[in-house]
Amino acid sequence: MKRRSKNFEFHFTMILYDLFKTILVFLIATTFALCLQEADVMNDNIFGVYMLAVAITSSITSGYFWGIVASFCGVVGVNFFFTFPYFALNFTLAGYPVTFGILLLMSILTSALTAKVKQAAILSSIREKRAESLNSMSKALLSANNIDEIMQITIDSVYAANQCSAVLYIGSPISPEKKVTKYVNEKDELILESILEQQVAEQAFQKGEMTGLGTEKTSQNCLGTYIPFSNKDRIYGVLGLLFSKNGYIENDALQFANFMTSQTILAIDRQEIVDESQKILLEKEKENMRSNLLRAISHDLRTPLTCILGSTATLMENRSMLQEDVCDRLLSDIHHDAEWLIQMVENLLSVTKISGEGTKLKKQDEVVEEIVAESVAKIQKRFPSSQIRVRVPDELLLVPMDAMLIEQVLINLMENAIRHSGTGKPIYLTVKHLWHHVYFSVLDQGIGIEEERLPHIFDGTTSSKSSDSSRGLGIGLPICKTIISAHGGEIYAKNNENGGANFTFVLPMKGEVENVQQTEDTGCRG
Repeated sequence: MKRRSKNFEFHFTMILYDLFKTILVFLIATTFALCLQEADVMNDNIFGVYMLAVAITSSITSGYFWGIVASFCGVVGVNFFFTFPYFALNFTLAGYPVTFGILLLMSILTSALTAKVKQAAILSSIREKRAESLNSMSKALLSANNIDEIMQITIDSVYAANQCSAVLYIGSPISPEKKVTKYVNEKDELILESILEQQVAEQAFQKGEMTGLGTEKTSQNCLGTYIPFSNKDRIYGVLGLLFSKNGYIENDALQFANFMTSQTILAIDRQEIVDESQKILLEKEKENMRSNLLRAISHDLRTPLTCILGSTATLMENRSMLQEDVCDRLLSDIHHDAEWLIQMVENLLSVTKISGEGTKLKKQDEVVEEIVAESVAKIQKRFPSSQIRVRVPDELLLVPMDAMLIEQVLINLMENAIRHSGTGKPIYLTVKHLWHHVYFSVLDQGIGIEEERLPHIFDGTTSSKSSDSSRGLGIGLPICKTIISAHGGEIYAKNNENGGANFTFVLPMKGEVENVQQTEDTGCRG
């Protein structure tokens, strides 16, 4: 009942508005015709004035009705004001019925043609705007990177095309797990969030058919129209439209909104394919990493274990024959290899922590200077003779990270620098802050890394000629890459111009990760 009352008020207002325009046009036309009569202008010109009034009325009012009314008013006006006897109606004069009949027919035809041209122009304009909206929507959807962007583009396009409040549900409208995007004002939001409206939206989702205002399946007092977007196999969600100004929706608008949802379906399907491809790619990379780690472990464990076994066998079998300094050297080698194996176990534990299914890093803001100091203290405890020069900014840098894992990365990089530089020269650990990223660099002054090995240095499949014979670059660098990638950062290596290697990793200070490789020459490169 409330909806019918609202529709009646709207149509009654439009009728009064068209009536006012018709009366105004004929008052102006009659006044102008009377002026022409005073100037002794021929009656044919007066007929032309009223024909023009009929055409104007048809062009500024809705439908055909007011043009026909204007035609009758024109005939009556000519007879009343400009036919003898003046200011009286008389259609019985000889020849006048035929003349006025022709005038009435011409007026009606003029009115009909004008209204038809007007309607065609309006329809053409609407179709042009909708085509532009659909084209813009299609282009925007092609650049969308996730479901949330697709939803926002859809709701913006629907509003631009229909100028009405809209809501888009992905999933069941009454499910707590649904995704919702709105383009509404405060008043309309309260309406769309009402229990009745959501129940009607749920009917559209469950049955896969349009429900609500303007459809066959509606409920009393329902003000929204709900369009499910689905294909043969699946219902994705529901689009809700609320024409709050007049409570009325045209069939063309419904059909166009339905067509827009089909574009959304295509975009969602495309995004799901992209997401699935990325998931498969990540799984493939994970498998490659596991394979590389296994190959590296088979090499890096065998050598130190063989050394330990050989040294212990020598001590057990020939201790009485060995000099004390030889025994001490063998024990030192055993201790050294055991420490290295402990470090490898720590690395493997780090991989276990971040490679489990569904595992998420427990990141929290950490002070960079404290992480660096802790890492340097641990590495100097293991390598007392090492020289490590630290350079950090004076500002307080807070970076979201798993502190233990980032310490492990720094320790691995510094250990590689100490083991493979072979010069006894200082190792430099520098930290720089650029934009929303923090750069950590470990530089040595050794012979560097072969250029052909640099692109694969973090794959775990190469070993450096500059390494000692007991171990290559090992599993440390692949683990470093895994840890940094899990933090949303990047890690890369290069040779310094003056000799030695430079390993740099970058951590974001915010959620977004940019391609930092482009800033290598301006970043923290030592």
